[in-house]
Amino acid sequence: ADSNGRTFVEVISEKYSPENFPYRRGPGMGVVVVPTAGPQGSPMKDRLNLPSVLVLNSCGISRAGDQTEIAAFCSHVMELDLSHNKLQDWHEISKIVSNIPNLEFLNLSSNPLAGMPLEPRCAEAFSRVRRLVLNNTQVSWDTVLLLTREITE
Repeated sequence: ADSNGRTFVEVISEKYSPENFPYRRGPGMGVVVVPTAGPQGSPMKDRLNLPSVLVLNSCGISRAGDQTEIAAFCSHVMELDLSHNKLQDWHEISKIVSNIPNLEFLNLSSNPLAGMPLEPRCAEAFSRVRRLVLNNTQVSWDTVLLLTREITE
């Protein structure tokens, strides 16, 4: 991985691609590949139907990537563990979160979020999230309050 980190889309495409993903994890755990009706030559010929609990800790993720791909991949995802990545921009995190309609739990622990301002319109993306873990991110108290206000409404 280069020093700039990787995108969320790159990581899920790689981790859950049919070539790399072993189909031996019991019923309901595998990935259902659904043919897409998308434009010819789309980079993801096969849409991946990801598990509802997505663990992508320590993958070097720093950016979201293509938001239409996130929406296509992550329609069933309810829990997302992004701990120990390189996310330092709330704008990128909100791109991920706003494209996962059923997300209830998000773990951002140990991402370098110190001193990163959170704009209110970015915070709005978190309104559906019920549990958010920010251990060891050194986010400001203002940011925590802004997120809390969105989450508890």
